[in-house]
Amino acid sequence: MNKKITAQIGLLVVAIIWGLTFILIKAALNDAPPFSFAALRFGLATLITILIVNKNIITLTKNEIIGGILCGFFLFLGYAFQNFGLMNTTATKSAFITSISVLIVPLLLFAMNIQKVKLRIWVAVLLATLGLYLLILPGGGINFGDVITFGCAISFALHIIFQDYYLKKEIRLLPFFCIQLASVTLISFIHAQLFEPETIIWSTRLINAIIITGIFATLIAFFTMIWAQKILNPSETAIIFAMEPVAAAFFAMVFAGEILGILGWIGGGLVCLAVVYGKSR
Repeated sequence: MNKKITAQIGLLVVAIIWGLTFILIKAALNDAPPFSFAALRFGLATLITILIVNKNIITLTKNEIIGGILCGFFLFLGYAFQNFGLMNTTATKSAFITSISVLIVPLLLFAMNIQKVKLRIWVAVLLATLGLYLLILPGGGINFGDVITFGCAISFALHIIFQDYYLKKEIRLLPFFCIQLASVTLISFIHAQLFEPETIIWSTRLINAIIITGIFATLIAFFTMIWAQKILNPSETAIIFAMEPVAAAFFAMVFAGEILGILGWIGGGLVCLAVVYGKSR
């Protein structure tokens, strides 16, 4: 099996795992509030990464520290918005709204006067907007959870922009990633202590969600994604990652009984099409 096929399979597995996490997290949030769950998830990933990095953590560079903290902050915001959004919307809608983060990246770069937006992106944004309208309409219109999840998409877009900036500064990937994870863990822990007096219920579903999201959906998934994207072109990557919300909708239907009507499926399909079209070259 050549590297390209391996990369494609790897990204597909990542997309499926991320799709599964939406319903896992939505259920786990019944036993642990959002900030506490994030602290547990990223805390586990941080501990494992520190073991892998080992002595290299002592020789951190300035860019690895500053970049890791900054990117970690946006990663924290992204998952905070996503977790709080999941408490007020369906796993299916959360997944499709989150997926438009790749389209928000060029719009933010345009707003920051860094690059121009090609016609292809504007067409993709219009497709995504129409798709989201059809997706949200069957559920009775946009709700508070949907609005919060848009904050998640914007935060992930900012994370992509700043991470790309620091990755071009010849930093070491593992230490840089470790600082990001540690930053999310620390910020989440502080917020949990300040704003979440609720007691954590150590249920089987919470423990399973922490293990799956901490090890598979965070540690393994991010490294697989970075490795695979060095082999595949943006179009191939976008097509595979467009399967993430589809997988989320499937798992939500099977395990949580979420029903997406015909308009919802059409809307979701338009969102996936917009992501693929906007990322293609």
